[in-house]
Amino acid sequence: MILADAILTLVSIVFGMMLRLEIIYSEYSLFGYFLREIWPFIIFAVFLRPTVFYFTGIYKHLWRYATWRDFIRLAESILLGSIILSLATLLIIYPLWMYTFPRSLLILEGMFSIFLLGGWRVVLKFSERYPGDFKWDKTVFNEFRRVLIVGAGSAGAQMARELWDNPQLNLRPVAMLDDDARKIGRKTQGLKVFGPIIKLPEIIQTQGIDEVIIAIPSAAEQTIQNLRHMCQVSQVSCSVVPPLSDILGTSSDSSFSKFRLPMSMPQITGEEIHAVVRVMQSRNLSIGAQTIAFEKSAAEVADAAYAVAVANGTAGLHLCVIAAGVGPDDEVITTPFSFVASANCILYERATPVFVDIDPETLNIDPGKIESAITSRTRAIIPVHIFGQPADMDPILAIAQRHNLLVIEDACEAIGAEYKGRRVGALGKAGTFAFYPNKQATAAEGGVLVTNDEEWANLFRSLRNQGRDQFDEWLMHSRLGYNYRLSELNAAVGMVQMKRIEDLLRKRESVANEYIKRLRKIEGVSPLRLALTTTRMSWFVYPVRFSEVINRDLVMTLLAERGIPSRPYFTPIHLQPFYRKRYDYKPGDFPESEKAGNSILALPFYADMKPEEVALVCDTLAEVVGEVKSSSSSA
Repeated sequence: MILADAILTLVSIVFGMMLRLEIIYSEYSLFGYFLREIWPFIIFAVFLRPTVFYFTGIYKHLWRYATWRDFIRLAESILLGSIILSLATLLIIYPLWMYTFPRSLLILEGMFSIFLLGGWRVVLKFSERYPGDFKWDKTVFNEFRRVLIVGAGSAGAQMARELWDNPQLNLRPVAMLDDDARKIGRKTQGLKVFGPIIKLPEIIQTQGIDEVIIAIPSAAEQTIQNLRHMCQVSQVSCSVVPPLSDILGTSSDSSFSKFRLPMSMPQITGEEIHAVVRVMQSRNLSIGAQTIAFEKSAAEVADAAYAVAVANGTAGLHLCVIAAGVGPDDEVITTPFSFVASANCILYERATPVFVDIDPETLNIDPGKIESAITSRTRAIIPVHIFGQPADMDPILAIAQRHNLLVIEDACEAIGAEYKGRRVGALGKAGTFAFYPNKQATAAEGGVLVTNDEEWANLFRSLRNQGRDQFDEWLMHSRLGYNYRLSELNAAVGMVQMKRIEDLLRKRESVANEYIKRLRKIEGVSPLRLALTTTRMSWFVYPVRFSEVINRDLVMTLLAERGIPSRPYFTPIHLQPFYRKRYDYKPGDFPESEKAGNSILALPFYADMKPEEVALVCDTLAEVVGEVKSSSSSA
């Protein structure tokens, strides 16, 4: 590729000279004279173009899958090269090594470079092939089976495209089926949309369907079972587009359950599935173009200068602790009301987590209690933006500055959240986002570190890749590192999700508002209170808090009996068995965290949750709370 770019740059100069000198006749003496005179310019240009491409990341692109954005970046890189070439030629090369130079050649060379170098990438996009590619035009197929696609959303549309593009499957889509009244009677991907879904047996018969494909990745398990049963009765084969967690092997903790509603559910479309397939076809499965794009997107969301993708949020927190220089016998202040990784990352470096109790309203670490916990061994503070609500960062940062401490944000639950109009993540020295399936955006598994410190960003990249620095030779390692790399498959899913992160956050906010509206009617149940400093909440889960007269655990049991899942959030870290044994913690050490841990319950919550589903949860909760109150009063 580099050699091709160098040759095309040379050709651009030759064409520019021909156009400049109007060489359209057989006398080439003038052309030869100028060509001999400008050889320093030619050598520099041939060297410069590939160099600029290298440092602007052009060679990291897979042009087979290039989009118009990639070609815009290519044009920007060519323009940057032309600017550097012009300045270097006019200010240095021409005065020192050339007697004459046609200045218009600079413009002509740039124009031909865009045409030739850009055209070369267009050729690659449409002609690049791999050894394993299938030659469809030389394949003869048997009679096609008629396929009905259930679900006319993006997953269904993507499935139709895949079937059209892969005739070797012998499957021909003939119709679609959906419940959305706005889609029924219209066409998607050239296929008529029938409905509602309850008419599945009728459509199978009238359309002569041989096979049904259920393309609703977000459907509840019970819905899938009902559709399978209808296909079985109609005596046609049925297949299901699986949740992405199943495709990537993360189904051991699946969001789907035996309940009428899932506890949580990622919004997976055909675009995510297509992105995974494209990565598989590229053969580049680790630290490639998808990871770089994913990092850039995360940096933009956090208003940070740098982002580094890692295997998960815990890995990100661990690398932050290492970068902060935390070691044996050091102390790091954090909250006990969080997921256990917030403290475990400190123990990984044989330091001691020092807990500070929470504010009872926001459930975040109480800044007013931090200073009393600081000792001569304290090295850092890790505030956690719990449930997606930012901690009160200004006083925390002020305390850290007074005591020369570093602030590391655990923003694993808070991507896109804003504190006083500023995005969380890089308000301190560095922070971490997480992309587990129940998060606001998912990569199936994954985490991203964000920071404004270039030195820390470079260190993170080295630490995640077994301690290899950017310019280390193969199998050379400059420091102790870890295998915390994120696969291209996960990055591809994360990148697609990040493209619509604002839409995902708006949808989750809409579901939260629906909950708030309905929960007002239930006495003894309180939604999470938003602090005045929270200018944007990023809803991770939907937690509610019960009054002391309501037995939270009994409510959870009765909800489960009625088909509504729920989860207690959180058992305080200091009361986890390992921490109690190691540090001799006991109930009463952090009373506000313990009160929250005993009274908070997370209800079903996901971006595509319908108002009717929220109503079902709230109506069932009201019924259960009434039953619990009655039983407690009678007792």
